[in-house]
Amino acid sequence: MNLSQKQIAVRFLELAAAGEVDEAYSNYTAPNFKHHNPYYAGDATSLKEGMRESAAENPNKVFDVQHVIEDGTLVAVHSKLEMQMNDKPTIVAVVHICRFENGKIAELWDIGQVQPEPLVNENGMF
Repeated sequence: MNLSQKQIAVRFLELAAAGEVDEAYSNYTAPNFKHHNPYYAGDATSLKEGMRESAAENPNKVFDVQHVIEDGTLVAVHSKLEMQMNDKPTIVAVVHICRFENGKIAELWDIGQVQPEPLVNENGMF
């Protein structure tokens, strides 16, 4: 079964959040994969290790996709991430942008915003 770019992006992120980082990378990233997360070197190995560490530190995180938008070779995934930070429950709004080449993720951008307490906006973040 061939997956769409949207399905690939979501599946990659779901696997990574669940700690199945090696499977996510081996199935869904291009050999020339690079990323733009400012906390890691730009190669695949560095981000992969960061994802493994995150999964080990937060094994019970909940990754909930809110929206997926596709435009040509780009897919944006807006998600709600629930996890523990500093020993307290934390909700983070995350946007991942994936650029595809030949059916694989070749480039990744990610942006996150922690939901403040109290949440002032009556519409919420989601």
